[in-house]
Amino acid sequence: MIKLADILREGKTVSIFDFDDTLVNSLSWVYVMKNGKEVKKLDAAQFAVYKPKEGETFDFRDFDRKIRKPKLIKKNVNLLRKQLSKHGRKVTILTARRIGMPVSSFLRSVGIDAYVVPLGNADPQKKADYIEKEILKGYTTIYFMDDSSKNINAVNKLRKRYPKVKIVTKLVKHGY
Repeated sequence: MIKLADILREGKTVSIFDFDDTLVNSLSWVYVMKNGKEVKKLDAAQFAVYKPKEGETFDFRDFDRKIRKPKLIKKNVNLLRKQLSKHGRKVTILTARRIGMPVSSFLRSVGIDAYVVPLGNADPQKKADYIEKEILKGYTTIYFMDDSSKNINAVNKLRKRYPKVKIVTKLVKHGY
């Protein structure tokens, strides 16, 4: 049971979850391209730490399709479900994917109705920018879970600019 005093102390709260390799593992690749040719493919964990060489670009085509061979990361999905059950709390799935529909459809298929924001960009600053907009809307407590240390670091930098906002980040370790 949620106590009114806890809600008032917590302030206006948003819980934000990454999707790929945070809530679900799937068969989706990021293709590394050079001169129009595929030179390698990376899973989400490899992409999270990959440093592109000169002339390399990324092709994210797998992330625009129906999610293939999805496997829930139960511990994190259970936390998502718990956050969704808290009244008065905004819960968002923030994904670098360009299209939110595959994520929304999959989540609904497992009984989760969550707000999905597709950024269409893997730049960690884009996730930090989205979270900063939430702060500017008046959210005073931010919970953020992601599998990319680059994304976590970008969001953690907001603490200096907004010292009165409680920003709690959780880096998901791969292999759950």
